[in-house]
Amino acid sequence: MFLNKNNNDLIKELKGKGIDKNILDAMRKVARELFVNEVSFRYAYENIALPVECEQTISQPYVVAYMIDCLKLKKTDKVLEVGTGTGYQTAIISYLCQKICTIEIFDKLFNQAKINIGKLGIKNVIHKLGNGANGWGEKILFDAIIVSAASEKIPLKLLQNLKDHGKLIIPIKYSSGNQKLKLIKKNSESSFDQKELFDVKFVPLLNKNIEQ
Repeated sequence: MFLNKNNNDLIKELKGKGIDKNILDAMRKVARELFVNEVSFRYAYENIALPVECEQTISQPYVVAYMIDCLKLKKTDKVLEVGTGTGYQTAIISYLCQKICTIEIFDKLFNQAKINIGKLGIKNVIHKLGNGANGWGEKILFDAIIVSAASEKIPLKLLQNLKDHGKLIIPIKYSSGNQKLKLIKKNSESSFDQKELFDVKFVPLLNKNIEQ
């Protein structure tokens, strides 16, 4: 049994924090319990981050919803997600866009997410195993990019994967050690608007073997 809440309780809490109705409707279709491990199962509908395999986390539902809300997704959009994890955020986004391409660096999580997404019968997700900091690696431009791990800088390859007028949201880690969400809007190949949002705490973006 769950500790205090079910999915409806969680969604009611997020509604009180001003999250968009379309995002809440998508979250209603995604049972968070599918995406957590046995140890964390009873906390599935608490508004907290939870540990998963490979020393990673499933993000706090409010932060997931807020980051998605910042992107202002349309049903015609193509979205790139860096850091699939167990697939919770992936599943929510899948109900809000045309297609979501998602990259995960850990084999175990990559396989877990594919199984979880399959259980929900979602058909518009393309999974890739690899280093998301290198971007999608094909000549696809995305309307929106969401990064689920903290980086000291915005990977250039991700900016190149973004359409003009597209949005990217990423946690940035500063030298002081604290992290803030940053929302970037691409005006053109050489022009970007940046907006700093609130403090967050994410696992680090694994930047091994990044292409320059």
